[in-house]
Amino acid sequence: MIGIWKGIVIHHSASHDVSANTIDRWHKERGWQEIGYHFVIRANGDVEPARSWERAGAHAKGRNREYIGICLTGKFTEHPPTPEQVTSLIHLVRGLRSRWGAEKIEKHHDQCPGPMFPWAFFSEAVKRG
Repeated sequence: MIGIWKGIVIHHSASHDVSANTIDRWHKERGWQEIGYHFVIRANGDVEPARSWERAGAHAKGRNREYIGICLTGKFTEHPPTPEQVTSLIHLVRGLRSRWGAEKIEKHHDQCPGPMFPWAFFSEAVKRG
């Protein structure tokens, strides 16, 4: 494993609902070795493990070695995540924080995970856990 995880970065796929295998293919087509995220959360709330814990992520420049990458499928510049995705994300982040001490939770950037992602609700729900 890489060292201690300092935080978690939240992303959206900016696409329709796709599997971690599909995102892996997309990333390989860009010349990457494998999918950049550690987890993918599908529209139905299923959490798909993606990149190995043994490898740093490839999802957020400058944060890959110390931040776990989670990608929710969807384009949250056009629609919000499903309630199932938000619930799964809250539970996953709580678990990761408990297990790895990953205290910081950050957006990828201003438009990711997108303006329709309920960041304030999500942040408060994680704190309550």
